Amino acid sequence: MRERPHHAAAVAERIWNAFWRHKGTPFARIRDGLDAIVKVEDGVPFALVAEIDGQPCGNALVIGNDEPAKPELTPWLAALWVDEAMRGKGIAGALLDTAASRCHTLGVPRLYLTSRPALRGFYTERGWRIEEETVGKAALTLYSRTLQ
Repeated sequence: MRERPHHAAAVAERIWNAFWRHKGTPFARIRDGLDAIVKVEDGVPFALVAEIDGQPCGNALVIGNDEPAKPELTPWLAALWVDEAMRGKGIAGALLDTAASRCHTLGVPRLYLTSRPALRGFYTERGWRIEEETVGKAALTLYSRTLQ
């Protein structure tokens, strides 16, 4: 995302619409949070954006924590999103792999994420291990991926 700052508004809008708008979170809060992530020079947090023909089509964040019920776990993959028209083309898997690879380069031994139980196959097929079910207020599935 640091190399594509012109996509920041579009990525913030995707994250807001997909994960926060329905909770009543103001868009400015998401945009300001993403701006803060993009300003980090090295390490965690960081943001990734997938782009096809110059247009953003997906994103993912790596942040310190994405689940208040598990404050001891860090870092987390969050806000993985691919536009509906672009799904099924390997973009989400590429974002996951890029995030994991970058974390490994940074010396991160393990990465965490949560998702709806319906996405179990998607994550386990890509090397994520289920750690726990019904985590947090949203009763999500907790996954980890050891980075080697």
